[in-house]
Amino acid sequence: MSSYRIAQRYARSLVTLAQEQGKLTEVNKDFRRMDEMFETSKELKAIFKSPIIATDKKLAIAKKIFEGNTSAIVYNFIVLLIKKGREAFLHEIADAFIMQYNVLAGITPVKFSSATKLDAAEVSRIINALKAKENLKEVELTEEVDPELIGGFVLTYGDKMVDASIKNQLHGFRKIVDDNSYIKKY
Repeated sequence: MSSYRIAQRYARSLVTLAQEQGKLTEVNKDFRRMDEMFETSKELKAIFKSPIIATDKKLAIAKKIFEGNTSAIVYNFIVLLIKKGREAFLHEIADAFIMQYNVLAGITPVKFSSATKLDAAEVSRIINALKAKENLKEVELTEEVDPELIGGFVLTYGDKMVDASIKNQLHGFRKIVDDNSYIKKY
């Protein structure tokens, strides 16, 4: 079975459990912190993916890191994954849980890239226009500065992209100039 399907199934069952116990938001916060930990610490990711490290050592590491710092649901879930030998999928499960939570809560992750840092009012105006146009309930914004864009911005959300960058416009002009179909050929 693929890691994607495994992660989706475990995440779905955890979402259901958290909903039943009324702790969906709390579990989501725990998984967001955990996802951030996995993104910043390659060593932590390597520990959980390693088949060489014994289960009891992984349980001890999980206890030190997660017990008391996460909700009981999340900690017990991590222990269950380790005992079942599925701890290698923990990062993927965290990502899948966050995605499923976002769907339930009506949150759309949006990545906003611009050539320079824009002030909050400009970004807010652009995001509000996007929310109105696409009928989005709530937006989770991630901002990024990309000097290669030269100017303008790029919005990425779901499977869509709005590219209003100077780089994209220059690329379009280059294609027009390179296309010499307007030149008469004899």
